[in-house]
Amino acid sequence: MKKVSCLLCISLFTTIACNDSNILESIPPVDKPNPPISGNVTNKVKYRPSNYMMWDNWCIKNNDEVHLFHLQGVINGINYDYDTNLRGFGHAVSSDLLHWNEKSEVLSLYGKELPYEADFRYSGCTVEYKGKYYMFYTMRKWAGERIGVAMSDDLYTWTEYEGNPVIVPDARWFITYEHDSASPNIDRWDRVDCRDMIVVKDNKSDGFYGYFVSSSDILGFTSPTSVIGVAYSTDLLHWEQHGIAYLPTGVSVPEMIDVFEYDDTWYMTLTTAKDNGNLLAFSDPYITRGTIYATSQSPEGPFVEDYKDNVLLGGQINSGYSMRTIDYQNKKRLMYVDVNNGISVLSLPKTIGKNSEGRLRAFYAADLLTSLRKSEITPQIHSLPSNSFGWPTYGGRWTTQNDVFQCETDPNSWQAVLFEGGLNNIEMSFMIKNWDCNSFGIVFANKVEQTSLNDLSHILVIEPEKNRIYLTDHAWDFQNCRSYKFSKDMEYKFRCILMENVLELYINDELVFNSGLYNSGNYLPGLFANNGNLSVYDLDIFALEE
Repeated sequence: MKKVSCLLCISLFTTIACNDSNILESIPPVDKPNPPISGNVTNKVKYRPSNYMMWDNWCIKNNDEVHLFHLQGVINGINYDYDTNLRGFGHAVSSDLLHWNEKSEVLSLYGKELPYEADFRYSGCTVEYKGKYYMFYTMRKWAGERIGVAMSDDLYTWTEYEGNPVIVPDARWFITYEHDSASPNIDRWDRVDCRDMIVVKDNKSDGFYGYFVSSSDILGFTSPTSVIGVAYSTDLLHWEQHGIAYLPTGVSVPEMIDVFEYDDTWYMTLTTAKDNGNLLAFSDPYITRGTIYATSQSPEGPFVEDYKDNVLLGGQINSGYSMRTIDYQNKKRLMYVDVNNGISVLSLPKTIGKNSEGRLRAFYAADLLTSLRKSEITPQIHSLPSNSFGWPTYGGRWTTQNDVFQCETDPNSWQAVLFEGGLNNIEMSFMIKNWDCNSFGIVFANKVEQTSLNDLSHILVIEPEKNRIYLTDHAWDFQNCRSYKFSKDMEYKFRCILMENVLELYINDELVFNSGLYNSGNYLPGLFANNGNLSVYDLDIFALEE
């Protein structure tokens, strides 16, 4: 650790030159197809581009508008070869973080011959400085990456900086193109990482901090692993690298960085997954992909995780990931990509905050999201579906008295109740003050005259005994899962949002679960209890905008 601390604190700076040679420069170029040209498309809530899927995304505010830029993935039969696709960044504009107008893509590589770029550009960020906008992005050529920048006066038309690249990894800390790179493994390491730039204003001077993913051998692992470097600039064009701001504890590939100050603490968020190399990356054992966070008292780092609690959001392959924050209406918001079997959309905005234990979390943005409510549905019992697929068996009864819904089940049995509705997008909230059952939760059922078990399309199980929440269906197969620590003597307000093909659960307005699913629409919302008694208070149901 002395070696690491020393390197983190090195104060010598290096200005990166732009004349390095690519280690795979000899691969010949390939003819490129023409891209589709996006028009001006008005999207509903939960934006997705018209011709592509999206993933990494970032925003910048310009007066009353927010401009979204994002990576575009292949979808809808547009079959561009991955290695030769020169598509640019998707672009959309919003006035409320909810509704987005899709614009033409920006910064494509079609028709351009650039010495350090052959593949579509990867993630970066956009910042404003002295009336001009700067778009940082990942320049990619075969196995080599560098950081480039383009400039614009209006966020629509961009010109690449003639001095690109502005950052190439410094050999004192990172794997780079030089043969005297800081790695004895350079002969068997065929790539140079330098990507996912995020730029943050130095609130104590006129400069900027830049953070980027690179690779290093500093930890002495079997092979180089990804780390986060930090650089500094006073003009956004010339950068001095200061070393490593974040080190993983094992071989890992953190991506899509964000860095911000909140409540006198500096936070770094990173997207990662178990298939990124580290099976112990998450404090929640159920998570396989998500966003973790680390903290520091200085923007220079080092940023360090609390491995007892390092998860900001995540779940399994169908959960949200790849997030960035934006200051909007005097609050720090976050947005990410919601995924449903590869079909990705922009998430609903959340508000950054801390829970009762002081942990960084995403919270329900009431000042924004309540505008999606179109009507309130008075909770009235529609039916009690059977709990067996083969026979009309019932595991208990639901009753209502003074607006309190109560369930009493038979031993080791469960019973659901469905309310009037028939809705496509739904918000349902309720209070649980105590419970005397093994589990309870939320159901969404197909709207038919005689509902049965097979009509329960989605069941969200809240299981306090095992401190977890998971998604299933009428067959009770174990699906997407998250940990949550429950306490018997606390009151809990649950809020569930089903918006298109994404389900979210908030507990006391903290986002604790999200998952993609198939939404057939026209659902009856409902509740269930398992093996015991349950009382449900303050039940509200809203039809949301479609």
